[in-house]
Parts: sequence; C-alpha cells; structure tokens
Amino acid sequence: MNRFAIVSVAFSVALCLTACQESKDLNHPVSEAELYKKIGEEIPFETGMQWIAFYREKQAAHGRLSLLSTYKVPAENMKLMLQSTPALTGIAFHYGIDEAGIAHIILIPVDESLELWPSQGGRMFIDANSGNEITQALAYEWAQNYKQLYPQDIWFHFFGKDVFDQMSSLPYFQNVNIEPATNDIDLTPQLLLVVWDEGAVSSGRRKYSPGTVYDASNACPPCATK
Repeated sequence: MNRFAIVSVAFSVALCLTACQESKDLNHPVSEAELYKKIGEEIPFETGMQWIAFYREKQAAHGRLSLLSTYKVPAENMKLMLQSTPALTGIAFHYGIDEAGIAHIILIPVDESLELWPSQGGRMFIDANSGNEITQALAYEWAQNYKQLYPQDIWFHFFGKDVFDQMSSLPYFQNVNIEPATNDIDLTPQLLLVVWDEGAVSSGRRKYSPGTVYDASNACPPCATK
C-alpha cells in the first residue's frame, strides 16, 4: 500500500471515530452538575498574592479591618466534609454574618441537585473562621443575615469537585486558606483558595512556588446553585 492510500485510510478512520464520539455526546449530553464539577482552576502563585495584597490595601484604606479576618480550614476537616456528601458536585463558600455582626465564610458541600439547603441531613458545614464544623441551622441563619444586609452583592463563590480532588492530592496539603481578593486589572472580586507548602516556607528551602492557588470560582448569584 502506497503512502497516499495509508493516509486516506487513516483519515477515514479518524472521521469515523469523530462521528461516533459526536453521536455518543448527543445521545448522552453532559449534565449541568458535571459541568459545575469543573469550575475553578489553578492560577500562578504570584498573581494570587498580588490580588490578595490589592484587596487588603483597599479594605484597610477604607477602614474595613473587620473584612481582613483569617479564614482557614484544616485538611482533615476539608476531607471529612467532602466525604459527607454523596454525589458531590462542589463547595459553596457562602458569606455570613453572625448575631454579633462578625463576618464569616461558611463552607457548604453541594450535591448533584445543586441545592444549598436540601431537606435531607448528613452534610458537614464548616465555619472558616474557626475551621470547625457548625450546624446547618446556624449556617443558614448566618447566610440569611448576610443576604438581607447585602441583597445586591455576591452571596457565595462556588468551586467544583475537580479543584478539591487536585487539592487533596498535593503532598503538602495541611490547611487551605480562603482569601478574599480583587483582580487588580479589571477590579472584579475574587475568592482564592491557597494551600501553602508550610514545610518549604519554614525551612527556607528554595523552590519554584511556596504553594498553590486556585481561582475562577463561579460568583453567585447568578448561577445554577440555589
């Protein structure tokens, strides 16, 4: 068989495989929940630090020191929360206000229903201020307080399951810091997840990056999660 015939056969096979794949995709369309699992991505560490610094400078300049709280969750609690929800789709990082007026970030695991507050129990809710579990009733109360005070603002940021699969595979995953930030180019609000390589930082070892930063969450509303 000459070269032209070989190329022709290969091209025909490729077309056949592509057509089969397209037919398969049409018969089995990707669900909304599957798309939401892919929300979020790693960004350059330096970019993340720049956005965090920009946000903090702006808040401090306006005297909003209460918005500069530390939000951190231990890896052990993160993994327990991820395991608490069958058919996990992702995590909503919901802003909240407690009875004393203190700002919180609440971690809410979301399943394929894309509902934040389904009637069935069993899910683990985490207050990022302490890094510990809280009840669904308390999480709901704080979230509602925030929504009533800021009805036109972003209520929560959603990261898909794939981000947490990647995070859990990091050899230095001990904690995740949750950092409000601002894109210093287009001034859009961001919420970054930062995993520090604390061993490298404390030992002073030189490495390409002292940690991993995740961004590109879905700011809600508007979004399919509800």
